[in-house]
Amino acid sequence: MTTSPTAARLAPLAWATALLPLVTMHVCYLLSASEQLVPWCLPWFEGCTSISRASRSGTAYFVFKAGMLPACVCMVLFWWCNRQWLRQLGVEPRLWWGLGMLAALPLALYTVVLGHAGDTPYLLRRIGVVGFFGLTYLAQLGLSASLRTTALSRAGRRLFALSGFTLLVGITSVILGMIWPEHYDSMDDGFEWVLAVLINLHTLWVAWLWQRSGFSVTFSSTP
Repeated sequence: MTTSPTAARLAPLAWATALLPLVTMHVCYLLSASEQLVPWCLPWFEGCTSISRASRSGTAYFVFKAGMLPACVCMVLFWWCNRQWLRQLGVEPRLWWGLGMLAALPLALYTVVLGHAGDTPYLLRRIGVVGFFGLTYLAQLGLSASLRTTALSRAGRRLFALSGFTLLVGITSVILGMIWPEHYDSMDDGFEWVLAVLINLHTLWVAWLWQRSGFSVTFSSTP
C-alpha cells in the first residue's frame, strides 16, 4: 500500500534566502549605530560605513554570524532548487546554478573571519566579498537568461534588466575609483550597500516567481 503523495511548496526557502542577509546586515547596522560604533546615516546613499564595519564589533558581531551562516545554507539549497524549478518549466539549466551554490563558500568564509584583525583575515575577507558577489551575479545572470525561454519570459527579461543595472552600478563604482580616487573612499561603502541590496532584490523577485508558479516538490513513501 502506498500513501498519497505530499507536496511541499518551496517559496519560503527563497524568501529566507533573500531576507536573511538583507535583514541581518541592516539589523547589524542599527545595533552598531545604537552602540555608537558607527555613525547614524542612510548607508546606501551616504556611505558613512561599510557592511563589514557595521557588523564586526559589539552585539552585531554575533548577530551577523547567527544570521549569515544559516543564509549560506539557504543559498546552497536555493540554487539547487532553481535547477529543479527550471526543469519543471521545461528548460534544462546549464552549470550556472552550480556557481550559485559555490557562492555560499566565499560568503561563509567572509562571515567567519569578519571581526578578526590582521593581513590574512583582511585578504580572506576580500576573497569572500569578490567571490560571493561575482559568483552570485553570474548565477543570477544565467537564471534570468534561462527564464526568457519559458512561460515566465517577461519576468526573465525584467530580471535580466535588473542584472544589467547591477552590472552598471558595479562598473560605475570601478570607473569612479579610477578617475576620482581622492573622493571615492566616501562613495565606496555606499556602492557596497547598493550592490548587496540589488543582489538580494533579484532573489526576492525569484521568490515571488516561485510562489506565483506554485513551485513545489512531491514526497511519497511506500511502507
